[in-house]
Amino acid sequence: MASSTDGRHTRWDEHRVTRKRELIEHALRAIRKHGAGVGMEDIAAQAGTSKTVIYRHFGDRAGLYAAVVANVHDYIHNGLEAALQLSNPADLPVLAHDLADAYLGLVERDPEIYRFVLSPPTPEAAARVDPYGGLLEIMGDHISSAIANHLVANGQPSTAATTWGNGLVGFVRAVADHWVATGQAKPRAQVVAEIDAFFTPALADRLVDQHLQEQ
Repeated sequence: MASSTDGRHTRWDEHRVTRKRELIEHALRAIRKHGAGVGMEDIAAQAGTSKTVIYRHFGDRAGLYAAVVANVHDYIHNGLEAALQLSNPADLPVLAHDLADAYLGLVERDPEIYRFVLSPPTPEAAARVDPYGGLLEIMGDHISSAIANHLVANGQPSTAATTWGNGLVGFVRAVADHWVATGQAKPRAQVVAEIDAFFTPALADRLVDQHLQEQ
């Protein structure tokens, strides 16, 4: 039989998890309100608590940054997965368009939070946390798999799928970073159209066939 002490520990652990989740949500609200350069005082005020309490849960500013980054990764990953499930994986130009539009749409919805993720607050945070985490690898695998399936279905070797899939994801990410850094000067639709103009010819079946026949 579990002791009452074990029960208290379990409840305390659950409380800490819940409290950390709440503090992350408050941090996100503070970032939206004050911008990517938000201070710990602003985050504490948004949460109605003190910096000491935040440090107790996250250790330091780098710890809070890591928690926010993980939360944003989940948000972007879930959003991209939902968008790509509605896409047509057999039409590679459409798949590229939907990836670009979904990624830029998520960035456009919360640009200050995206800037925060791309701006580690301290050298320690920069060394400890990859702003992209495993997100690029996950999406690269997803797109590469769709490209490979398309090539195989058309009787073509799939050896180039990993290169093309990860290249597409990295390209879209770099465009998004630049778009945010320049204050989203162009409308999202224009940026997506420019990505389409670059990738549609490269992913068109007849050019894929020609490229592979030349190998």
